[in-house]
Amino acid sequence: MRRVDAALVRGIEYEAPAAPAPAAPPASAASSTSGPPDKNVFSLAFGLGAPLDDVGFGAVGGGTANDGDIGPLLGARWLRELDGKLALGADLEYFHRGATNSPGLLPLANSSVSGDNFLFMGVARWYLTERGNARPYVLGGAGVSRSWTRVDSAPRPGFAWTDTNTDEARRLIDDGAWALAGTARAGVDFGWELMGPALFGLEAGYTWLQRRRFEATPAGRDLGLTGVDGALRVFTFAARWSWRW
Repeated sequence: MRRVDAALVRGIEYEAPAAPAPAAPPASAASSTSGPPDKNVFSLAFGLGAPLDDVGFGAVGGGTANDGDIGPLLGARWLRELDGKLALGADLEYFHRGATNSPGLLPLANSSVSGDNFLFMGVARWYLTERGNARPYVLGGAGVSRSWTRVDSAPRPGFAWTDTNTDEARRLIDDGAWALAGTARAGVDFGWELMGPALFGLEAGYTWLQRRRFEATPAGRDLGLTGVDGALRVFTFAARWSWRW
């Protein structure tokens, strides 16, 4: 220890202590703004369906006609995501089969075939990638369908119905039936990194309906028809708008 005369000391300076480092926020506070991951997806579909099968009037010497024409498709779907790729849910769709124009379904008559389909299906969707603004997927489903088929015919110009000698249009088939249904589709969802909770997608595929019989009306039975039957395959294409929460 060295002693110094107080008369020689002009002043004493003290070194300031170092400032403590700021404390890190609690883990719960740091993650509180991120929120839970989006698990539910609701989507609306607007598109078209094209029937791929025929109906026939062979029992009365007639030919065949497409089981309806291209028509509008509307749908609603809910999915619950189980992980980054797999989701399960339910699908509700309505598809209208437009009227065909067939000169050969019933001899000496012009005929039209049309119908409607409501589908209720459980579905599973599988994304092929875990990340990206555009994510392709495959989807499969199974359920039931309520379907209606209608056939209208009118004699060609110069011909008439033999029972009344008139040429008005008559409904020969008008019936509905329940059937099992299945679907297989592929699509792409866009907007995962750009549109927040909203997505835009395109989807295409096939839907199969079980073989069912649609009974003839009294006017059809007067011509010797008992009904038409067959399975129905439909090609579908739709745009989908989805919301996640």
